Amino acid sequence: MCGISAFFGFRAPLYIYRLLIELQHRGQESAGISVLRNGKLFTAVKKGYVIEAFNPSDLALADVYAAIGHVRYSTTGGYMDAGGQPIEVGLKPRMAVAFNGNIINYRELSRRLRIEKPMTDTEVLAQLISVLTAENGGDVVEAVRELPYYVVGSYSIAILTSEPRIVVARDPKGFKPLSYSCSDRWFVAASETAALDGVGVDLWHEVQPGEVVSFDGYSLEKTEAHLTDTPTPCVFEYVYFSRPDSYFNGVQVHVARVRMGEALAANAPVAADVVIPVPDSGRSSALGFSRASGVPMDEGLMRNRYVGRSFIMPPGLREALSSMKYGVVRDVVRGRRVVLVDDSLIRGTTMRSIVLLLRRYGAGEVHVRIASPPVRYPCFMGIDFPTRRELIASRLKDPVRIAEVLHADSLAYNTLEAMVDSVGIRPLCTACFSGTYPFKNLNIDQLESIFSR
Repeated sequence: MCGISAFFGFRAPLYIYRLLIELQHRGQESAGISVLRNGKLFTAVKKGYVIEAFNPSDLALADVYAAIGHVRYSTTGGYMDAGGQPIEVGLKPRMAVAFNGNIINYRELSRRLRIEKPMTDTEVLAQLISVLTAENGGDVVEAVRELPYYVVGSYSIAILTSEPRIVVARDPKGFKPLSYSCSDRWFVAASETAALDGVGVDLWHEVQPGEVVSFDGYSLEKTEAHLTDTPTPCVFEYVYFSRPDSYFNGVQVHVARVRMGEALAANAPVAADVVIPVPDSGRSSALGFSRASGVPMDEGLMRNRYVGRSFIMPPGLREALSSMKYGVVRDVVRGRRVVLVDDSLIRGTTMRSIVLLLRRYGAGEVHVRIASPPVRYPCFMGIDFPTRRELIASRLKDPVRIAEVLHADSLAYNTLEAMVDSVGIRPLCTACFSGTYPFKNLNIDQLESIFSR
């Protein structure tokens, strides 16, 4: 899972900088920006947060009218090393590619393209786009339209070419979000609508599944991929990844999460004194739980803003920082029966630390409530849990046993049906919860075999 952005217009690099800051929650390992200046592409990729990687004064380039950007959360390739984006490829035209998603068959594609030891699926996808562009006489849009014939997996992409041109697109299943806006003076695109709101764009459109949108500085063109499919957007965007103020497929994420919390209160009631959200992604669901149950909600956990999102941190660092992520408001929890509401339970590392912290500061009881179903299956579409063995609900089927591991008095999940109903659109990709993957002729054993090579 990553964040991508594109801008065509005056002071493009500064807008990319602002957009990437708005998308920082989607990736914190590296940040990259590609700009087009005097007909040539220039790309810089640096480790860390956007504000650490780039100085806005260096981006105040009045003669640069086109740029794309990327923040990285790695799902293939090494952590904190290779894999930064955008990637430059091709000659006529030269292009920079930024991508959010996961290409399941990238090793097979690398053999067909004769790429030696590809580090990431991004490199393979960029090379594939370059090859298809050359085969189509330099037509990047036509190359992107052909991607579904070759690619198995998910992608939302932004491409900057030396023509100049910006191309953005989503795969036909529409797994990942991507939105854009255009006027007679500029074109802007970003992974989430909240990022566009953040730079003052009030009227935006979501790129539709399979849609390819192109802007050359004068006209906007929209077309579709040659191969269509039934859209199955990722439900985990609603559960955790997207910002609450974003829209995805016309549904505001906050509203979906509140409904999940309301359904959770109906499905898993508990006698308690206070509802406490796990900040920040658990807050909307906790609000819904409180409203539906009548148990007041309070802020009992204070998140350390300098730690970042532990879920998208590399292994090892994730575990080391989980115990440092939160502080406790003692007067809110002392002697009280606490309902601790979170969006999801993946590995259990952070939740166990939180439960122990609440007990340390005097909570009488701690009841864990999860706004989504048990995550029992790996994700192969761009979320970093590619094996069943690292998922606590896959190893331990019984919620009572998981509660013991977490040191909680009880644990209960939402149902799959309630989660899907809360989003309000169908079908969705619920593979990490249901084990049903939206790919023909590929089951979980085959997918795990591919990723373990």
